[in-house]
Amino acid sequence: MRLKMHYNLVKASNRRYLEELKNRGHEMKDLYDSINIMQETEWVINKPVLDVIETLIKKDVTLGKLPVNPQSMELPVKPIDIATNKESLVRWKREASNIYKEQAKSKSKYIQVRQILEEANLLKDRSFFFPHQIDFRSRGYPKPAMLSPQGADYSRALLKFKYGKQMKENSSFDSFAIAGAGLFGEVDKEDIQTRLDWVKDNMQRFINCAKNPLEDTYWSQADKSFCFLAWCFELKDFAETDFDASFITTLPIQSDCSNSGLQHYSAMMRDEIGGKATNLIPSNKPEDVYRTVSEKVIEKLEVNPDPLAKKWLDYGVDRKLCKKPVMCLPYSLTQYSCRQYLQDHVEKELKERGVQHNFGNDLFKATNFLQPIVWSSINDVIVGAKEIMDFLKKVSRLVASENLPVTWTTPLGFPVQMMCYKKESKRVKTKMGDSIIKLSIQSDTDVIDKRKTAQSICPNFIHSLDASVLHLAVVKAKQKGVTNFSLIHDSFGCVAPDVDMLSEAIREAFCEIYENDVLANWAMEMRQMLSYKNMKKFPNIPQRGNLDLALVKQSVFFCV
Repeated sequence: MRLKMHYNLVKASNRRYLEELKNRGHEMKDLYDSINIMQETEWVINKPVLDVIETLIKKDVTLGKLPVNPQSMELPVKPIDIATNKESLVRWKREASNIYKEQAKSKSKYIQVRQILEEANLLKDRSFFFPHQIDFRSRGYPKPAMLSPQGADYSRALLKFKYGKQMKENSSFDSFAIAGAGLFGEVDKEDIQTRLDWVKDNMQRFINCAKNPLEDTYWSQADKSFCFLAWCFELKDFAETDFDASFITTLPIQSDCSNSGLQHYSAMMRDEIGGKATNLIPSNKPEDVYRTVSEKVIEKLEVNPDPLAKKWLDYGVDRKLCKKPVMCLPYSLTQYSCRQYLQDHVEKELKERGVQHNFGNDLFKATNFLQPIVWSSINDVIVGAKEIMDFLKKVSRLVASENLPVTWTTPLGFPVQMMCYKKESKRVKTKMGDSIIKLSIQSDTDVIDKRKTAQSICPNFIHSLDASVLHLAVVKAKQKGVTNFSLIHDSFGCVAPDVDMLSEAIREAFCEIYENDVLANWAMEMRQMLSYKNMKKFPNIPQRGNLDLALVKQSVFFCV
């Protein structure tokens, strides 16, 4: 007996909104076609990867950034004089507190791994599909919560397409090799030929990893360790056929857009500077906006007399340190978040790679010093995006001041309704046994929160555009002959022989979305919601530059 489940295509509970979507369904053909195409992809479990992960978990080995079993984390040994020496007691408590924190962090992650492995074992001898939902911005998500092509590195590595295609032409293996270099991360910012040469020079080593993954653990040094291991297994299988062109490859190969948030802002503004920094313009070598920002930070630290500036230079300011703040800028990065990301990076490097720092116990002070320098450097490099973000926030505040949700239509006709209501808290008393329990329950009011609306508009607007490009690209790729898809918002996956067709479809979709003035269309919808009083306060739309968007179709590094 098969159980049937019913759920809404759109993850929303507002009945009026869902009714409107139903009435406007005929306006969103590409969107519905895209969802159906995604759900047609048939998957199987990658058994060699499953065997490796299960062995590591059983032996409590944390290769490839697998979470640690919290029960294996031992508290520090208590000093002999802990009862009489206050300093020893304080020091031991501090060390023990760090262990307790790590145990709390690892517990949920460790449980998640075990649940994903359990699901994988249930499915390992059959094929299956992933039903999808979209959120209020039309972003697509597989319905299952654990094992998923949008999950963690080890979760994605457990999945392969059931049906593949023959490698055939040399370009297919080139696409396969470029993907492997990207997963490892050593030469992923170099030109294409450098990436291909790196794979060819290290090919035997990669094959050895697949033959003895528990002994030759070089694969665990990759940025995406388990996805790289899955790639090594596929390479080994291909090599064992003596690289026969008829070899059927079923491994999803991902192409990632180069900071898609900034790409959208640059396309909206026709910003030549931003377009160059985010690879909208063809070049022989990929542009790296993270590295550009890090170079600006270094320049400012070199002329700063504060001793902390010297400590940061000694530690090493690089693209990885600046990546998260730059990446999150299009999604309303705050200065508070910027500082936290810097601290998270230093702590992660220490824990996972053993990179030492000389900031002592006051990492907050060190990152608080660096944060305004990183912030100003980002603003020096990314000018056009800041203008649009300021415009979006000002207009959204005006709409919210009318106590209206910010509502717009995506380029594919999907109505987005962004409702940010203020919360109210109510105290509830209840009796449990002989005790009186007081609970605090939060619920939405009928008043739109202007501050929250302004904070939310940038990420939600960009995500709605990301989703539009993805859905249109899927439809176009299907028409060109691509049959299997592994999709993560701005990352597009297919088998290696289909990469060229999918790449062409992505670029065509991006250019088609921005043939119209997306920002002007959004602004027009906002103006129609405002009273005459607020219409007079409507800010001027940022002036567009002269970027030729047709160049995107020639840019190799736009999405690779």
